[in-house]
Amino acid sequence: MRLLALPLFVFLAWAVSAAPPSPRIENLAATGFQGKVSVRFTLAGAFDNEEMREALQSGLPTTFTYYVEIFRDRPNWFDDGVASSRIEVVCTFNSLTREYLLNYRRDRRLVRSETFTDLAALERRMTNVDETAFFDVGSRKTYKLKVRVKADLMRGWLMYVIPWEVSTRWRETRVRTAAP
Repeated sequence: MRLLALPLFVFLAWAVSAAPPSPRIENLAATGFQGKVSVRFTLAGAFDNEEMREALQSGLPTTFTYYVEIFRDRPNWFDDGVASSRIEVVCTFNSLTREYLLNYRRDRRLVRSETFTDLAALERRMTNVDETAFFDVGSRKTYKLKVRVKADLMRGWLMYVIPWEVSTRWRETRVRTAAP
């Protein structure tokens, strides 16, 4: 029995060490003013994985999906969900023109399309989200609200066999009231 446990432990340790670097949500800020909440955040470590760059340059559509929720935090009870939104940033490389096409969708509706020739500028645009007047909270007191964000990047393969979903953990912050 012990002879089987040691190779299994070594295999699992190797598999975890071979896992791609984990991306994370940073600089999350939410500001409320006149019944509207603006949200800003950055996805760090998204392009630390070489597979992500290779997928971009091969012409495969590369999608980052951000889930943004606003809720009223109620300690020792269920949170009161106010609203949620889904932001999709889809990039496709055109090998003939050597340009990247970036489509930015909010709740499955196209907001804007842009083209890039510089990979660094494209990476910044895909990982920085700044939405003004993103949520309408009406007459709710903004200082009682919180915003949380999660990102799904891609599906990878661990040792070419095990599907591996690359996503971030939920990150949350309290909504701050902006001075007029």
